[in-house]
Amino acid sequence: MIQLKPNVWKWQVGRHQYSLKKYKDVAEAEKIRFIHQKLLEVNQSYVLPIEPYSDQFVIQQPWVEDGGKVQFDNLRDRQDSLRLLNKLHRTGELIKWKRCSYLHEIDLIRKWEHRLEKWQFATSFLHIHLGEAKTLQITKYAQQALQNIKPLSSGNKTLLHGDVVHHNFVRNQNGQMYLIDFDLACVGPKEVELILWIHRVLPHLDYNLQKLILQNPSLKTLTAKEFHYLLFPNELLREWLYATTLSNQQLKTFIPKLKIFTDKTLKMLPKLQMEINQMG
Repeated sequence: MIQLKPNVWKWQVGRHQYSLKKYKDVAEAEKIRFIHQKLLEVNQSYVLPIEPYSDQFVIQQPWVEDGGKVQFDNLRDRQDSLRLLNKLHRTGELIKWKRCSYLHEIDLIRKWEHRLEKWQFATSFLHIHLGEAKTLQITKYAQQALQNIKPLSSGNKTLLHGDVVHHNFVRNQNGQMYLIDFDLACVGPKEVELILWIHRVLPHLDYNLQKLILQNPSLKTLTAKEFHYLLFPNELLREWLYATTLSNQQLKTFIPKLKIFTDKTLKMLPKLQMEINQMG
């Protein structure tokens, strides 16, 4: 058995390999079992089955041998990952997710307000590693965005994966893509998750929103009101707050890469802002 994270293992039984994930709370494991059971009941082939296991705190699933890592700078991976999310969101037509006691409703504005609060508490760290001017610049972008965005409609709630980072989309050796790690799953308007997915993807297209929409016509259903959510510098806040959790040794390799990403984002945000403001 190989330990991959403090609570995640890979193990082999004969010719079969599995992942094991142990949760601190039984309710968290039950939430994962419930979601997978419901999705498999309506024939969603992009989720992995959960194997029986004696410990109720543990989720056991087949191990997916990578046929190639999913990356958002790859057109096929972007399109396939969005198709999976659209399929997931359409399950709201078959399953009354909002009635599930395991799933809370997402409040994206409040989540981002809390993230900005944490950012402001980290000012000393940011001044040292990012610089006062850029810290202030990012803070202003965040404050302005929060002032301008409006709550999304709370109707038509569906299941949201909750963590659309690239490594939660995996392909097997035959090229089939799966959606894994539903730990942060919640309910809410599908537009919330599309916004968060675009936040992850845009940096890989030099923040060219029109190009992304042309490549993924399903995004045309989003309105100008929803595209304004892209002006919140979510990726910058998240990555810099993650940096505050690292050791000095880890920071030596992480910070230089993060500074390059930050400079690129700050350079492109005014253009994105102009483009979205022109939408209305």
